[in-house]
Amino acid sequence: MITKDTENGYGWISIILHWLTAVIVIVMLTTGSLTEAQQQTNLSMVHLHTAVGMTAYVLLWARIIWRFVVGHPGPLPRQGAYFLVIGKYFHLLLLASLATMLLSGPLIEWSRGDAIEIFHLAIPGPAFPQWQNLLREVHHYVALFISAGVALHMLAALKHAVVDADGSLDRILIASDGQNPFS
Repeated sequence: MITKDTENGYGWISIILHWLTAVIVIVMLTTGSLTEAQQQTNLSMVHLHTAVGMTAYVLLWARIIWRFVVGHPGPLPRQGAYFLVIGKYFHLLLLASLATMLLSGPLIEWSRGDAIEIFHLAIPGPAFPQWQNLLREVHHYVALFISAGVALHMLAALKHAVVDADGSLDRILIASDGQNPFS
């Protein structure tokens, strides 16, 4: 079983972290958008958004740190090196944006002087109301960037699968060393 990334492919650790993060990000974007659309009048949606974010907090940091430490596999034989570099750095920018969300989310709650509540457990923090508006704006605009980035990422994956047929999408579905895993 290939658990770690190789020069030519992703291992199961990267694949599992990728897909878990994808699900969490979609849930967070959805609950965050619904919360914002209702102008935070629906506290149950705020609590759901916070609970999911805090529950997944360590996993999301693991995903970010893993990719920055391990790096990316190299290009596949039919994959263009130029677009690989663009994709790699855009991917790292998305992960940096996710890190920004992981920092700004709890700080928004604490800036109001509120404890972060997760499953009836309160995590208190310092109050610094002078930063609340800035933190909200950062969180909002980074969420918009992540939304656009996720859409672009999905379109790029579709392009790789349908137009280029270069095996890029296969790398994030099945752990391999870049060779045909079925041969």
